[in-house]
Amino acid sequence: MNSHGLASPPKQHSITTRPVKFNITNESPVYWMGGDPFKSHFWNAFFTTFPPGETFFVRSVLNYRDQIDDDQLQSDINSFAGQEGAHANSHQDHLDTLTHHGYKSLERENRIIDIMLQYMTDKFPKISLVNTLAMEHFTALLAHQILADHALFLDEADPDFIALFKWHALEEIEHKAVAFDVYMAVDGRYWPRALAMVIGTVALMSLIPVRMTPLLYKDGLLFKGKLWWNGMKFLFKPNEGLFVRPWKHYLQFYRRNFHPWDVDDHHLVEPIKEIYDDGKMLEIAHLEYA
Repeated sequence: MNSHGLASPPKQHSITTRPVKFNITNESPVYWMGGDPFKSHFWNAFFTTFPPGETFFVRSVLNYRDQIDDDQLQSDINSFAGQEGAHANSHQDHLDTLTHHGYKSLERENRIIDIMLQYMTDKFPKISLVNTLAMEHFTALLAHQILADHALFLDEADPDFIALFKWHALEEIEHKAVAFDVYMAVDGRYWPRALAMVIGTVALMSLIPVRMTPLLYKDGLLFKGKLWWNGMKFLFKPNEGLFVRPWKHYLQFYRRNFHPWDVDDHHLVEPIKEIYDDGKMLEIAHLEYA
């Protein structure tokens, strides 16, 4: 247990900022997930929320760093901010390529989202912090699934996006407890974090289709019934759908004594860390899992 009475991370845990420039350019395919428009635009709509979203996460945590007297947590906050900043920059590159291809709604929506989130962190810092830890559970859950279930996430993806997925997943897992620990240090009440997860779940499930709609409309695919039928199977098919497989992981958050390190997924990230440690970052796109 750490100084706040919370679960401690495994001994090999560290949070390392790894700023990497990925080969996602105007030449990258739009339908980069198996050539499938629905899957690709689902991820396009989701991942392009990260530039304003992860900037919001950093602001929300930094608002409370002067109330943290734990030296390790202070260090983790610095590393958290560095990692999230690098993530925002990399996903902005992805957004820029989509804007270049004519999908301009995402950039407009992000400007609105950023203004709203800046207002929230200024006027409602505690709400911002608790929403951040809820969203960090989503990103940690997604990171876990990407690395544990590569048949669903990686096998069909363009290699350049595989590299981005793995790098981002590694760092989300490394810092998944930082916002949670900050909240527990400055507040710690159960009901605000449970409510934040409920609201965040509804908001995320609503936001993605809203962002997808203009993308599919531009491609002339919005009213293609077969595309939506296959897309719903991708998301909700029993035992196989994207939103079905990780439900047990998701529900853990609602336990009163939950802590992010109750899920130890370091075995998933060690192969990626080894590549970085060996100075072979470009090989990450070709990493094979046993």
